[in-house]
Amino acid sequence: MGKRIFTGAVAMLLFIPVLYFSDSIAFPIVLGLLSGIAFYEFAVCAGFTGNKLFAVSPIIVLSALLPILARNGQQWLVIIGLSVFVYLLFLFVLGHGRIEVPSVTALFFGFVYAGVSFALLVMVRDRVPERYLLIFIAAWCTDTFAYFGGRLFGDRKLCPSLSPKKTIAGAVSGVIGAIIGFAVFGLIIVSFGGGFPFWKYCLIAIPASVAAQLGDLAASAIKRHYVIKDYGSIFPGHGGVLDRFDSILPLSVGAFLVLSLI
Repeated sequence: MGKRIFTGAVAMLLFIPVLYFSDSIAFPIVLGLLSGIAFYEFAVCAGFTGNKLFAVSPIIVLSALLPILARNGQQWLVIIGLSVFVYLLFLFVLGHGRIEVPSVTALFFGFVYAGVSFALLVMVRDRVPERYLLIFIAAWCTDTFAYFGGRLFGDRKLCPSLSPKKTIAGAVSGVIGAIIGFAVFGLIIVSFGGGFPFWKYCLIAIPASVAAQLGDLAASAIKRHYVIKDYGSIFPGHGGVLDRFDSILPLSVGAFLVLSLI
């Protein structure tokens, strides 16, 4: 627990300046680095190690480029996505007999899961720079309150087949934590005369927290399938990039969809 808290605190201190200077090129570059690492973690998880990992190195590079192009070259995003699809078609053929079809298919999901989601996070930031932080508030408040709420209140399991440590009390605490985080953010924004009415911040915190927890459980389902504990070890006590951002990535997709529909 001590290592987990220490790593989380250090990571947050390092990441806060990136969020503060999100209008600079540092934001998409850092997210690009995280995106490349995240896809690498997923590829290894899907069995691409050794010579097989070399075969997916172009996709690792493209995943890292997506967040940067999301700000400075959005016209290339669809082209890159289709290029990855075509590349995987060749991989089906050239890897026949050496690489299993489900593993290649999983790579496209990993590309969307990592590269596209991080790119959408940049696009959401640029469309609503005054409210994109709600994505991180939803994920971090939900995770923190769920962790401590689950340890302090009750032991009735939420979904033991996927994550035996998660409890119903923790899930409820996570939603409460998100509401508190959104309420504080809303008070600050409203006091400066911007944003939604205060009650709307409290209301949208609920589906945001649910989405964050869904992302966490989905990541657990993938790890269960591949029989691994963590995607990586870059964050001691937390695992890899996908372990740390598994709640944030679906929120970035959801936020982008909402912004595209309203």
